Order: sequence, then C-alpha cells, then structure tokens
Amino acid sequence: MTTRVVVENLRVEVGESADVLDARLRAKLKLGAQHPAGFEVVRRALDARRKADIHWVYHVACELPADAGRRLLERGIARLPGGKAKDPLDRAILEGLTPGARNPQGRPLVIGSGPAGLFAAWLLAREGYAPVVIERGPRVEHRVRKVNAFDQGGPHDPEGNILYGEGGAGTFSDGKLTFRGRTPLVGLVHELLIASKAPEEIRYAAKPHVGTDRLRAVLVFFRRELERLGAEFRFDARVDDLLLGPEGAVSGVRLADGTELASGAVVLGIGHSARDTYAMLRARGVALEFKPFQLGLRIEHPQALIDRAQFGRLHDELPSAEYVLNDRKRGVFSFCMCPGGTLMASVSEAEHLCSNGMSRRKRDSGLANSGLVFTVGPEDVGGGRDPLAGIALQRRLEAAAFRLGGGDYRLPGQRVQDFLRGKVSQGELTSTYPRGLTPADLHDVLPADGARSMRESLRLFERKIPGYGGPDGLLVGVEARGSSPVRIPRALEGRESTSTPGLYPVGEGAGFAGGIMSAAVDGMRSAAALVQAFARP
Repeated sequence: MTTRVVVENLRVEVGESADVLDARLRAKLKLGAQHPAGFEVVRRALDARRKADIHWVYHVACELPADAGRRLLERGIARLPGGKAKDPLDRAILEGLTPGARNPQGRPLVIGSGPAGLFAAWLLAREGYAPVVIERGPRVEHRVRKVNAFDQGGPHDPEGNILYGEGGAGTFSDGKLTFRGRTPLVGLVHELLIASKAPEEIRYAAKPHVGTDRLRAVLVFFRRELERLGAEFRFDARVDDLLLGPEGAVSGVRLADGTELASGAVVLGIGHSARDTYAMLRARGVALEFKPFQLGLRIEHPQALIDRAQFGRLHDELPSAEYVLNDRKRGVFSFCMCPGGTLMASVSEAEHLCSNGMSRRKRDSGLANSGLVFTVGPEDVGGGRDPLAGIALQRRLEAAAFRLGGGDYRLPGQRVQDFLRGKVSQGELTSTYPRGLTPADLHDVLPADGARSMRESLRLFERKIPGYGGPDGLLVGVEARGSSPVRIPRALEGRESTSTPGLYPVGEGAGFAGGIMSAAVDGMRSAAALVQAFARP
C-alpha cells in the first residue's frame, strides 16, 4: 500500500538542470531503499526575494510506501496533496452530472467563443448536448490575418479585430493562466489546453502563460476537439436580437443575416466589449447593472530596466521579469503586465482607440508594458443608475484618444517625465505599437482626478523601481477595456439571469470573471448548471 505525498521547497539554482531534483529529493527524504521510483513536479516558482540569492523552488509529488509516507507527514517533511472539490457543482463536473427535466426547445446556444463560451461549450458537448457556438467574428486563422492587416496600416474591421473573433480578447494577450482561489477545475482547464498543444509546464508553473502566438494554435486544436464531441461553430454570425417567449423566458436568437435559431437554453459569453449587444439586451428587458471598472494608461519600458530592478543581475537563464505595483492610497495599480511584450490597440468601434498589451510565448520583444489603472465607481458616473454609464465614459475617452492620435489609429503617447510636467513630448516617440505614436498630452484622455492620482503614483513607483519614471518610460492611452463596466446579474443557485429564464450570463462580459482562467471556470460552472436544469435535446 502506498501514500501519495507532496514534498515542498526543493531548491534548484538558476542555470542548473532540473535533473538534479532526484538528488535533492533523496537528500531531503533520506529513505534509502524506500526512495520513490519517480516523482511529478506540481509547482515551480522563481524565488527572487533576495537579489543575491535568486533560485528556483520546486514542489514534487511522489508515491511512497505507507509507513514511509506516514513518517514524513509526522515530521512535517511532506504533506498530503490537496485539490479535492469543495463546491458541489465542481464535484459534479468532475464526478458526473445528472441531466435535468426542462425541455431545452432545441440545441443549447453559446453566444461568444471566448474562454467562458468555449469551456461552457466543451462541457455541454461532453455531456451530449451538442451546443451551437455563435461567434460574431471570424475563426482564429482569418482573424489573425485581419489583425495583421490592421497593424500594417489597413482599415479597422468592426467584426474581425483584437476584441472580436475566435478566442475572444484573450487571443491577443499574454495568455496568462493565473487564477485566484482554489478549485480542481483549474487543473481540468490546464489538461484540456495541454491536450490542445499548450505547453506542458502550465501544469506546474507558479505563473503560467501560453503567449499569444501559441494560443492561436491551441484554439484550432480545441475547436476540433469540440467538434469531435458534437459542437457546431458558426463564425461571422453576430447575434442582433434575443427572442423571448410570452413569459419572458429566452426562446432563441436572431442573427444579423436574419437567421433565427430556436433554443430555451442560451449561454451568454459576449465579452466585455460587445456594446451593441448590451444595448440590445437592455432593450429586451434583460437585467443589467453598472459595475465598477478600471481605467488608465499603459506604460512601456526597456525589459532590461525591469530585469535589473527585479533581479539585480542579468542572467540568460532567467525569464523576462514581471512586476506588480499598487498605490493603495491613490488606488492606482499595474494591470495585465506583459514582459517582453508589445503594445496594441483594442478597437471594436470605428474612430475610437484604446491601448492594450500582449506577449508572445518567448516574451522576447526587449520591451515590457503594463496597464496602470484606477477604478471608476458609481460615484464617477452619476451614481451608476444607468447600467451603461460606464460604456458612455469609455466611448468618450476612446474617441478623444482617437482624435489625439491623429485620427488614423496611431496611439497618443507621452514620455513619463513629460506627463509629470504636463507638457507634450518633443521628437519621435518609438515603441512596439506597429502603427506608431503621436505626441500628445494624455491628461486629455483621463478624468482630472484620475490624472492627478496617476502622477502621484508614478512618483511612488519610481521609488520602487528605479527608472520607472525616468527618460526610458513611455505612456500611451487610453486603457479602458481592462474589465467589464456592466454586470448581468444571475441567480446564485441555478446561475440563470435574474430577469430572463434560460439565459446563462458567463465570463468577463457578464461581470463574473477577469482573465482566461476565471472565465473558463465560470463558463464550465454555468454549463453544468444548465445540464442540471435541462434534458438533453
């Protein structure tokens, strides 16, 4: 009889092969002939707290004879693995779902193919519900071509861009897979991604990321797996109307070409930028609420500046350094930091402009960027009585950014030092943004209070990372799409819209997630609730 245990804090030097782990494990366990025949890495993290002693820390799991495992547990050398599902819905997803009795009146519809929609569709397909995934934008292969054409100076495509298309906004991101909280569903998402050609190290990396280039390939493999399970995809198919029955329950959708699809079970994973869809939902009486959201600028530095600040010394074996900054007094913090990344424009509407960032798998651009944002609350938009007030503010500031950039999708930019002095930068501004920058005063794309807080926070961040506010720092903006300004309220039990039976709001666009992993988990949970409510079609 054996016991599976986890042994933590095995040290591996930077530049040292992970092959030394067995020797480190042997030295720590001191089990002699009872030493495990093998082990599995369950976590790897870089310990850079002391710049003179940067090293990797590994946690490994192994099978031991029961008596040896018991002794190690008693001595505190090992612990039992965690990961059991505490939430009943999570347990049901892992152990088996029981279909409900309601008639779905057709195949379930999944609106949106971002992480929430895709993983909801996967679970529905696994359970035999044969969902139809409806995506307003193109499949990822076509979408990449459209984005590349825009980056090279081509026109903005309102349906195939950084925000719309297969994979959602996360397709053009750093591909971070971080998750706050504990649930074994995270491991399930990782395994599904790995089966679709994501890097295997996402299983154990403390800060896993895939990279925008690798994500694009993963999406193709994942789509094929969903189709194998019975899902159907309809791309370039915008939902223009929600069809409702006589008692207000959802009965289907109408597409932009007039096609109607009947269903009494609809997963709504529209993302946080489908502003026209929010307006349609409001017109149809679907309950919406204002949600506090983030607003600010994006900052870019040489990656070497960040590496020196975080590591103290440069080493070929060290990854591109990340950072997290937070000025709690003023409410300004870093967001979506992209080591070795590039700047991009998150544009869904003509003559509007919003900054963002992404990284490739290798994070090797030589420049680091991050959002610097503050939270817009109801007090900033007339008390938040209008659920779409945040969208109105976003639009106003994005239109101002478009004008400041010159009206041709160049981003307005400003050196940090000039922003602090309140003057427009002189000379050419160079960055990773492919369409170029126009010198401008970025105070014009921020609320006055937010701009004041940003100035003070930048001075604080300079003390934390020397050079952060120096001549190599560059700001662009406006950064307005970091989170949803709208929440679509849903029932705690059953997860349906509080106003519209049969409608399941999920992910970032519903205000219940913030990133790839949380959206994927949210989508699976709501799909499981749908299964428990409805019979198979």
